[in-house]
Amino acid sequence: MTTLAQTVGSAVPAVPVRLSPRDRLLAYVALTKPRIIELLLVTTVPTMVLAARGLPSLWLVLVTLVGGSLAAGSANALNCWYDRDIDGVMHRTERRPLARHVVEPRNALVFGLVLGVLATAELALTTNLLSALLADA
Repeated sequence: MTTLAQTVGSAVPAVPVRLSPRDRLLAYVALTKPRIIELLLVTTVPTMVLAARGLPSLWLVLVTLVGGSLAAGSANALNCWYDRDIDGVMHRTERRPLARHVVEPRNALVFGLVLGVLATAELALTTNLLSALLADA
C-alpha cells in the first residue's frame, strides 16, 4: 500500500493510499527483483549448451528458464520479506515495495511461497526432480 508519507515525507504518519491494479502488479514484480533474474537467465542458456555439448531442445531451454525464473523470483520475494525491517533504513533498498508499505508483509510471504511451489512443480513436471530439488535448495 502506498502511503502519504511516501509522497510528502517520512515525518508524516503513514496513511494508506489506493493503488491502481497496474501499480500493484508492478510492486509484486519488483519483489522478484527482475534485474537479478536477468543475470540468471543470461548464464543459464550457455551453461545448457555446454552441458548438452550442442544445442538443447528449445522446449527444454524454455521450461528451464521459466522454472528458474519462478524459483529465483520466489527466493527474491522471500528475501524482501525477511529483510523488510532493514530495507527501509538503507538508501539502496528504501524504494522496495515492503519498505514503502506498498505490499503487506504477509502478502509478500505468501507470494514468495506460491512462486516457490510453482517453480518446484513446473521443474519437476517438465525437466526432472533433481532440477526441482536443486532450485529449492
